[in-house]
Amino acid sequence: MSSASEKNSSPMDELLAMQQSALQANLNKASNIQKAVTLTEANWIGLTRAMELTGNSILKAQETLEHLPTTQEMNTLLAGQAGNLTQAHTEAVQQIQKTVQELLDEYDGKFGNTPGCQTTEDPAQDTLFAAQQHSHYLYIDLKTTSTVSPHLFGHNLEHTRASIMDGLSAQMIRNRKFAGAAARNGVALDWEGIGECVYFANEHRLPGSNANEAYVCHYAHNGMGRRNECQSQMIQNPIPNQVSGIRQKELFLQKDRSYPFAVVVKVQQPLDVRVALTNADGTQIYAETVFPVQPVLAKEDAQEEVDEWQRFETILTPGVDDAHAVISITYTEQAQLLIGAVSMMPDNHFHTMRRDTVEKLKEIGVRLLRWPGGNFAGEYRWQDMFLHPDRRAPMEGHMENETQPFTHGYDMHEIDTDDFIALCREIGAEPFLTINAAWDSPEVCAAWVEYCNGPAESKYGRLRAQRGHQEPYNVKWWSLGNEMGYGHMEGANANTPDGYASLVETHARAMLKVTPDLKFVSSGPYPNQEWVDVSIKKLAPIAPYVSLHTYNSVHWDFTSPEGMERCYNEMIRMPIHNLGILRRLHDMLPEKTFISYDEWNLWKTWCRNPSSMEGIFTAQMLHMFMHESEKQRMPMACYFEPVNEGAMQVHPDHTELTATGQAFALLSRHAGGKLCTVDGVEGFEVVATIDDHHVLTLTMLNLNWQEETTYSLNKCGTILESKVLQAENLLPGTPFTENPLMIHVKDDIIKAKLPPRSVACISISLVE
Repeated sequence: MSSASEKNSSPMDELLAMQQSALQANLNKASNIQKAVTLTEANWIGLTRAMELTGNSILKAQETLEHLPTTQEMNTLLAGQAGNLTQAHTEAVQQIQKTVQELLDEYDGKFGNTPGCQTTEDPAQDTLFAAQQHSHYLYIDLKTTSTVSPHLFGHNLEHTRASIMDGLSAQMIRNRKFAGAAARNGVALDWEGIGECVYFANEHRLPGSNANEAYVCHYAHNGMGRRNECQSQMIQNPIPNQVSGIRQKELFLQKDRSYPFAVVVKVQQPLDVRVALTNADGTQIYAETVFPVQPVLAKEDAQEEVDEWQRFETILTPGVDDAHAVISITYTEQAQLLIGAVSMMPDNHFHTMRRDTVEKLKEIGVRLLRWPGGNFAGEYRWQDMFLHPDRRAPMEGHMENETQPFTHGYDMHEIDTDDFIALCREIGAEPFLTINAAWDSPEVCAAWVEYCNGPAESKYGRLRAQRGHQEPYNVKWWSLGNEMGYGHMEGANANTPDGYASLVETHARAMLKVTPDLKFVSSGPYPNQEWVDVSIKKLAPIAPYVSLHTYNSVHWDFTSPEGMERCYNEMIRMPIHNLGILRRLHDMLPEKTFISYDEWNLWKTWCRNPSSMEGIFTAQMLHMFMHESEKQRMPMACYFEPVNEGAMQVHPDHTELTATGQAFALLSRHAGGKLCTVDGVEGFEVVATIDDHHVLTLTMLNLNWQEETTYSLNKCGTILESKVLQAENLLPGTPFTENPLMIHVKDDIIKAKLPPRSVACISISLVE
């Protein structure tokens, strides 16, 4: 193995020349003379460390010289030292030569000296990579340490806001089950009435009244005291031959798609129910069908109550593109019609989910997916999956319209366990389920485990098999409730650490009887010493993982460059703040307990159009996780949440990644890789991993507001790919600008120039 001094004599010459130039400049600028003089014994420790990190390169020596501190005492000292400059220069050069050789001898065989390095030179690029204020020489030790847990790239999927409806869900009909109080004219929200002399009603009425009734399945008590105001839409037409009904506008149609359509109705006399897709003003009919509906009559000798609701299905094929289409449901008879639910989806949906959004979940590298909540877990009944989706009642969301501004204050209850597991398998994520700890019994929770993991011969495993899933799902990760101890989920029996621990211990032991090797995550308002001392101590034998949630608030200001700079600088401090919280919790926990950082984000992501700045925050957090995971015993983390909450934006015709999604897509390459030690930079700006194919992946951050940063390292192997994501346009609604990373290779030295506010990646094959 050849030494670096034999291969890189040119950089040594450059080093000496640079030293001479710097010292000569000090003759003219007294403020800079100290940079030469400080190459004395008093400051030699710092220079030795700099040379250690740079090997034989000129770059780190220059950085050291430029950043040595200036003090009044040193300036006074320097005033009389011009005459001793030559000797100072000579001694400094000799010391540098000696130290470089010592370091080369010590570090021979480490990164930068591996056989097979390729050298490419482009002299025209030299000036582009001139030394600058922010430059770092990276020393990467290829002796890997820990493995980057794939579960650090987890996400939450919750039925909140527009994450499912108007997001992941392929359902095109808004408020398809008529949730919430109706408008003043009696028509359900998101719908319009058709007909001048028509009576509409969509409200709860006492038994025996002539108006409305529910089709969806309501429960008298769901524990949370939340409303289920989902009624059928009643239409009464008092005039023969008058067109009466309801319609919904702004449907997005594609000419190459067919749309399965369904409607649930109830009638008291024969009706012809017409369904039509039209343009905005109704002058063009794209597709239509008529359902002849007969009332369902009970037989006199019937022993059971007859279901008078009927479901009709068809395929609507409009054959046009129209972003503002209208769906209408009408009739002309002098009669009453009740509509219980409406459904319409494109024919390419995946388990009722949009294909393009599912593909984006693959792209961002989701490795762990937590569901159904979040707060929705405290409202959720897993057994509702045995109801048809049309009959599952939406539930009033936590904090109503504050948390559900796009769904009239309701959590739309659409995806079930089978759908969720199918999604996890499609995108390559491990499922992570949250039980309704406060309001479901231990028996109900154990039944859910059996449905997921039991053999097809078991009671609930048989139900799974009957639904087309013979093999168990083998769900290992389970959260024992969500945000217990926060004051809004747990009820009277679990609002203290002892009460919570006693409650969920019973649930956990019942679940372990079904599947003995489950992995439980306990909840609590952490970091909290009382909850650690009481709850964790009690639960640690069966639940060694502890949930941590953090949300950071930033005072956004996009009205001026100064305002954006201020909020940017505020935002990039948040990951360090979160690290402090993480470390405090770690220090509280007993040994052999672990942290599940299973909710994190900037606050109220649902209320604003995301900016590329948020991608920087995401990259910081992911870098921090990878650096600190092993130290803090934190093997898992879940971003809240990917769809329409930060990582991607769903539009009628496509789904696009935000800057946060772009950061996840780039940094998730580290998942499962072996972590390398990186010296030469402080903080979490750089992560290096090696995968099973001997590919070194290096990701780097430049957090500076305006200044570029150059990262340098010795080249070993073939550069496979390089790219940079920059927060260039900081206004709301802007993703990262993606470009090839500016790289210069000379004398086996890679120099990568990062623009301000950017995330970059270099992939290097270590095998020729």
